[in-house]
Amino acid sequence: MRIFSKSLFVLQVLLQTLIQISKKLIFGAKFLLLFLLVFLESMLLIAEDEKKSIVLEYSLSNFEEAYADAVDQLLSEHEKLSGQRLIPGSTQKVALKVNTRAGEGLSTPLNLVRAMIKSLESRGFERQSISIVDFSRVNLKNAGFYEKDKEGTFYFEDCPVVALNSLKYFEPDWYYDSPIPPLLKDRPYNQSNGFSFLDNEATPTFRKSFLPIPLLFEVDFWINLAVGVEDPTLGVDGALANASLWNVSNHLRFLANESTAAVAIAEILGIPEFNKHLILHFVALEEFQFIGGPFYNSLYSRVQPKLWMSSDPVALDRLLVDLINRERRENGFNELPTPYLQLSYASEIGLGEDSIESIAIQKINHEH
Repeated sequence: MRIFSKSLFVLQVLLQTLIQISKKLIFGAKFLLLFLLVFLESMLLIAEDEKKSIVLEYSLSNFEEAYADAVDQLLSEHEKLSGQRLIPGSTQKVALKVNTRAGEGLSTPLNLVRAMIKSLESRGFERQSISIVDFSRVNLKNAGFYEKDKEGTFYFEDCPVVALNSLKYFEPDWYYDSPIPPLLKDRPYNQSNGFSFLDNEATPTFRKSFLPIPLLFEVDFWINLAVGVEDPTLGVDGALANASLWNVSNHLRFLANESTAAVAIAEILGIPEFNKHLILHFVALEEFQFIGGPFYNSLYSRVQPKLWMSSDPVALDRLLVDLINRERRENGFNELPTPYLQLSYASEIGLGEDSIESIAIQKINHEH
């Protein structure tokens, strides 16, 4: 009996020891698992912190032949980074969205467009398949993009020029719907493709901004060629505005205040079908304007011998804001008012980075 009692005591001690060891092992396993989870989360946060939007910068020795090398190298760098070759696809067509809104002195440079055409030609596109797009026929003509008229179609160096305000490039089923009414002078009507926009406040069309069909469905991709201009409503008229507002009908109605414009820019550019084929944004700094916009004023324009390119339009406009603010400070003007709603709204829906800390400038060549 005594032997049995001792054996039972030893068994109890062993059992308690095993329980303690098991508890320690379980705690250790739980601790190890918790440590791994915290470690992985930390690494993800670090990786997220290090993730930046890349803006490629090319320094220009001049604003003529230097654009050719700049465009070729920038497009090649994009192809290398993205793994996406900029060659003809199913439609065999491409579009270049220019900005002629500010007037002849501050439109997308003709030499940049020429360089882009030649670079796309070298990648297999025919000139007849490279369209130059902007909203206003008058502005396009004043900026030098109308050279030839062949049976009602205008051309720039054998590339067709598309003026969206002719209304023949819109269709009734493709639009951005907004409760903001259009200005009287900006209401679309008498579209030439078989239907009419009813000029009546009671009709749904009164609040629709129609989207450009050529950029939605008729190209393999399109490229945004923007400039930088201070705008009293937008803050800056740059990559975001040129890719969105200046592509739709009724766009003037959104310029009533900054908030309305900012929401429209973000929502238009966020439309999947609209954004699908937009692959790159360029900002030409051959001339930019830091105050006195939206129309060109040579007294307030400056020159930077650089060309920027990115797939992130928000990052480009953030850099433009800093560039404009620097000139405003140096010339005794207040900086652009904050917050920068246009950039904030676009960033919030995932169109790019509006924090300067999240933007990395990668220089393609050395300063001249």
